[in-house]
Amino acid sequence: MELNKISFITGLGVDWTDDSNFKVTLQVINPTELATGQNGGGNSSPVILYTSKGKTLSEAIREAGKKITKNKDFTHVGLTVIGENAAKHGIEEIVDAIIREPRVSAFMSVLVAKNSTAEQILNTMTPINKVSSAEMVSKLQNVNFSLGESVNPNVFELGEDLTYSGKEIAISGVEIVNENKEKNTLSNLQTMEPAQTKIDNLALFRDSKLAGWISGRDVRGILMVLDKIQQTNFAVPCGNNKYSSLRLHAQSIKSNVKVKGNSPIIYIDNTLLTLLDETGCSVNIESVQDLIKIEKQAAIVVKQQIEQSIKSAQRYKSDVFGFGDMIHTNDPKKWKQLKNHWAEDFAKAKVNVKTTVIIKRSGLLGDPVIMKKK
Repeated sequence: MELNKISFITGLGVDWTDDSNFKVTLQVINPTELATGQNGGGNSSPVILYTSKGKTLSEAIREAGKKITKNKDFTHVGLTVIGENAAKHGIEEIVDAIIREPRVSAFMSVLVAKNSTAEQILNTMTPINKVSSAEMVSKLQNVNFSLGESVNPNVFELGEDLTYSGKEIAISGVEIVNENKEKNTLSNLQTMEPAQTKIDNLALFRDSKLAGWISGRDVRGILMVLDKIQQTNFAVPCGNNKYSSLRLHAQSIKSNVKVKGNSPIIYIDNTLLTLLDETGCSVNIESVQDLIKIEKQAAIVVKQQIEQSIKSAQRYKSDVFGFGDMIHTNDPKKWKQLKNHWAEDFAKAKVNVKTTVIIKRSGLLGDPVIMKKK
């Protein structure tokens, strides 16, 4: 098929309307504008949005064909945004419909719109990458790599997780910051503080429906338990409003669940290998005792973050860690007794966390600058 006869779709948005219909938003590339934009920018939008409704997702997408003049191509869809109401309605049908489409990329990321709709998210003109869906994917990867505060499942991983018994799903959220009336126009890019999208918070699900939101530090704790954290920093108190910073280098974590009667007890043993990359206190880096003090304090910080993340998930009765799946795997007979009321049992489960932090290196500098001045 000739390229000039294809509409390349880069972003897909799914909302649930008040009249119980799916509303689909397709973000289509405007190739002429993108080409001129490389040489200083054009006068029209680099992407065009098409919206349509239907009783099913497939029907809504086909309805969009009435507005699109070229053949739809889904092979370049890098992101699906699910509106908050659609997430509350349930995402099983959405994930099922997307996976059944043979042209969909296996690497498609998924986000949930917080306090917004998928259409509003995709309709925000972003400042660096004018294709907002591509910019959100980059932000998601950056947050996941540098902060360890985002969950980046592709649509096929979500489909697999939805089939597990004893494990819920979690998806990173996206919201609009600095929102203004011109967020969907080129004028938005002519201000120092344009409206833009921000990857923040985590959507927790129960029975494939949105149960609630948790914030960044709790997300980090969840990723540590799932052993999916790549890199992050921990601010460790070392004095009166003074902190040292440890950067995660590697982690070894083991999780286990034991059931006494019908009361589960969660055991987590976590060892972190870290690098000292900042200190605001007068610490003798060459002193083993001083380093041990930082390690012990850091262990307390990490332990508290993991415990808090589990408590947050328990508050929504959402076992995103897969503790129920561990019982299912290790003791199927016991799981048969628990599975019908596992959400309630998980919410009441006791948690036992053991954390060890080891400082591997202290960077290029020996003693802190504050100590050298003295």
